[in-house]
Amino acid sequence: MSVQPPESSTDRADIVTSLLRAVLPPSLHRVARFGLSGLVATLVYFLLTNVLVLAAELPPTPASVCAYLLSLSVSYLLQSRFTFRANAGSLDQMTRFVITSLAGLLIAWCVMAITTDVLTWSYFIGAAVVCVLIPVANFYLFRGWVFATHKTDDILSSAREP
Repeated sequence: MSVQPPESSTDRADIVTSLLRAVLPPSLHRVARFGLSGLVATLVYFLLTNVLVLAAELPPTPASVCAYLLSLSVSYLLQSRFTFRANAGSLDQMTRFVITSLAGLLIAWCVMAITTDVLTWSYFIGAAVVCVLIPVANFYLFRGWVFATHKTDDILSSAREP
């Protein structure tokens, strides 16, 4: 009786990609992978925030910032390898990712401050704007700047891209 080795992360990514091919048109595959990656990174952020508040007894705001910064590595790995299938590890690429992510954090903070402090609207409106604005902006920035490839790479990857 032989024991099968555990599936590698590449095998799991291929399984998810196969499932996406079965249920979505090809034009939505990357968007779906982007959403799944974002969901996982968000869950990591949420878990880390709670651990830092409840177990490490940090105040919520510093805990949230620390958790956000820690979850960036998970987000980067998922977005680079799973969503955009780029070669992770480039210092320039990582720097662009961090700049984009920190800009998103700053924009989210500004949107919430303007919504609640200046316009005196409910924070639900600000949160809703952030939940739409930041992912949409990040998708296009990640695709066009952070994980952008040369045209020859695009042609080659489009042949195998779902």
